[in-house]
Amino acid sequence: MTVNDKLINSAIRVFSKNGYRDGKVAEIVRGAKANIAAVNYYFGSKEKLFAQVLRKAFAVAEQTHPISGGLPHDAPVELKLAAFARAIVRRTLDKGPSGDYDRIMSKTVHSPGSPIDTICDEVTTLKVIPLRPLLAEYLGDTDEVVYAVATLNFLSLASVVAKHPFVIDRIFVDSPTQDALEEFIELQVTAIIAATKSLKKQK
Repeated sequence: MTVNDKLINSAIRVFSKNGYRDGKVAEIVRGAKANIAAVNYYFGSKEKLFAQVLRKAFAVAEQTHPISGGLPHDAPVELKLAAFARAIVRRTLDKGPSGDYDRIMSKTVHSPGSPIDTICDEVTTLKVIPLRPLLAEYLGDTDEVVYAVATLNFLSLASVVAKHPFVIDRIFVDSPTQDALEEFIELQVTAIIAATKSLKKQK
């Protein structure tokens, strides 16, 4: 494994535990067994390393919970939207490496001093751009405000657990069974599709 890869993997662990602001470069390089100058040498800055971390963590999540859901290209668009939503909800509940992206985002996005421009750019590339053609097909000819609201509703509802992990503890008194989690996931997907459907033909 290259030093570059070791730094990214170490940074994923650090950022998923502490977020961007409290994720220390010293801890990242220590985990990668590199020297303190390595981050600037390989990435240019902590913020540029963070962008690479988001992409790598998202790619890992995509392998386990693909937003395509494995559906054929000609599947009905509502099924494609449901698969997209289901994948994101599953990622927010995943306690393994496939949940790292959402843990990083939940600990970073509302934290003062976080690189908001970088976060917005990466979310746009990784989620908004792939979602847009599905929303365009589903909602039909409408204006940009409706598309923006639909995107915001969709992604916010899908990632609510990552932003508020205590939700699961409040819903389930004990550790939820897999069947209970699956039911929860499908209820979330139903809510996301219903919210999106309500915007059809809106101006």
